[in-house]
Amino acid sequence: MKRELLSKAFGDIDESYILEAYCPVSEDASGSPERIVHMKKKRIITFALAAALMLALGITAYAVWGIHAARQQELKADLKVEENNVSSYMEYTLPEEEANGLVLLSSVNDGQQQRVYVNISPVTEEEAARFPADTRFAWSIAGTEIGGFAGPQLPSELSLSGEEAVRKAVLENAYDEETQTMTLQCYVDVQFIEKAEAQLGTENVPLQVHLIAGENDTRTFGPVPLSLTEEQNRYFDFGNAVYHDEELDKDIRIIGLELTPFSAVWKVSYEGAAAFHTPEADQDAYAPWSILEDKVCIETEIIFSDGSAFSTGGALTCPFEDGVVNLNCGWGSAINIDDVRQIVLDDLVLWEAR
Repeated sequence: MKRELLSKAFGDIDESYILEAYCPVSEDASGSPERIVHMKKKRIITFALAAALMLALGITAYAVWGIHAARQQELKADLKVEENNVSSYMEYTLPEEEANGLVLLSSVNDGQQQRVYVNISPVTEEEAARFPADTRFAWSIAGTEIGGFAGPQLPSELSLSGEEAVRKAVLENAYDEETQTMTLQCYVDVQFIEKAEAQLGTENVPLQVHLIAGENDTRTFGPVPLSLTEEQNRYFDFGNAVYHDEELDKDIRIIGLELTPFSAVWKVSYEGAAAFHTPEADQDAYAPWSILEDKVCIETEIIFSDGSAFSTGGALTCPFEDGVVNLNCGWGSAINIDDVRQIVLDDLVLWEAR
């Protein structure tokens, strides 16, 4: 809390009490010694109450500010930002007092999504405990019809199964009971931000976050200004390498890899690829190619200088664009894209540092 707000809190104490407590009693004043003692006690009590009020307000404000600062540090550590030289990760300046119940903590552009980490408050413990059954979260851009999903921010390495496990993890990791604060991640499509910027004619779009309890009870936090941040990426050209799968007896051309600290886009091509990525696709005919797509994403190893290997995991989406299939993958904590030494699928070396 700002110093001037504490001063105001002190100044808002009823002036009659302060004057009464402050008014000196002369030696000639009538009245018993007991009255003088009472006045001195009241002066001490009044100022003690004022000091207690200032302290209480200060502690409350510090607790609110403190949870924002603590969450920033937890996010940075969990996402492994510093150890992997993630220059695209941006932390926002914290407000000295609550701002519309919505506080921006940090953000990173993974090429496909602007991952925006926020705190919202107040959220009751009951509301927090009802996620995901009866409590849901969403984001939107004020003044547009653009919006999407938001969810409690949980440790990136956490693996959960079942509603009760999720509920417990949310209360332990994403919720602060003392300040009634919930930490969320908003998954904001980069194209949505660009569309909102065009519609509103501004580079700072008004982000809102919504808590939906039950069917119709919606509470809105914000808005706060949000802008698109710079993407940090690296492209690996595989020179149209061809991988032959002996079991399927099929060839897939692996063209290249777009890599960010939090995401990857594998670019591949094969016979009939365009037709298989349409709503009318023959799913039976596509099945072996789908297996090959997964193999490229999951079984290819990205090897770092210390010898450790990383898999990008399965593709979340696989649109056919510009004559190639784009296998879009994403993960929780960052990798160091400047430390890649080799990229290998089985015995096929796709790329290596020279």
